[in-house]
Amino acid sequence: MIRTAVSLAFCSISLIAAGSAAAQDFPNKPIRLIVADTPGGGGDLHARIMSGAMAPILGQAVVVENKPGAGYAIGFDYVAKRVPADGYTIALVLVQGLVVLPLTAKNPSFDPLVDLPPFIGITENRIIFGSSPKRPWKTFAELVAHAKENPGKVTFGSNGVLTQIVNEAVAKRFGFQILNVPFSSGGGAIQAVISTQIDATIVSAASARSMGENLRVLALTGTKRAAEYPEAPTFRELGMENLRGLSYTMNAPAGTPSAALDKLHAAASQALKQPDVIARIGKLNTEIVELSAETARRNLAQQAKFYADLAQVIGIKPE
Repeated sequence: MIRTAVSLAFCSISLIAAGSAAAQDFPNKPIRLIVADTPGGGGDLHARIMSGAMAPILGQAVVVENKPGAGYAIGFDYVAKRVPADGYTIALVLVQGLVVLPLTAKNPSFDPLVDLPPFIGITENRIIFGSSPKRPWKTFAELVAHAKENPGKVTFGSNGVLTQIVNEAVAKRFGFQILNVPFSSGGGAIQAVISTQIDATIVSAASARSMGENLRVLALTGTKRAAEYPEAPTFRELGMENLRGLSYTMNAPAGTPSAALDKLHAAASQALKQPDVIARIGKLNTEIVELSAETARRNLAQQAKFYADLAQVIGIKPE
């Protein structure tokens, strides 16, 4: 009995030591960076910039794999539930895309807050609310006044649950009604604004810049006004401080060894400070906003509650 107990204890200690050593040796093979987005999308572009910069730091290739579909669900579910939690498969995550999943699916396969936590926050892209300059209003306040005088007649374009929630939230916050016009893509909504088929929509900073004089910027996210649009107030100024820009993080399955997470975080942090990475991310009209794992997780929880509360008020339910 005593010999058996000693042998079992020795085996347990050996296994723990082996696991610890494996984590300390991390990484000793290529790392897969999963993107729940199509090639050329925002997440994909972020992933390719980060993978190229992180690989030399880690001493291993960081291979980007696209797994789009089902509104990000396929790629996120794959990393959260279908791979070992060993640090060798991680995800490039659009925070807002992750937190709206439970709002659209009745029986989600994983819990975004528990099963796929971030180990670093990397960037934030402003959400810009604008309309055609051919419309009679010139400011956000004038749009609100017009919408209140014409209830349910002002049309807002959306291209998914996320933009629909934001549109409806803005309308409810300022006390007016809108007519939501759904599009299959952001490009469709943009063209509809340019051709004045709809009154307003939400676009990314890159899209706003490409639209040039075809878009009148009325409001945007961020902690301060944008130099390009100095007269456009931030949603924070307007009293919607929890409406944040599109945030990107790097996430790993729950249970990933801390030693592996520490090395991944350090590599990503170093990458974000490289001049080439700063320049390339700047070309995406995105700001580097490096967040610790703890802060990124807190932000994820805050955004999850923000969108869940809005969905409940608006009446959006999982299907």
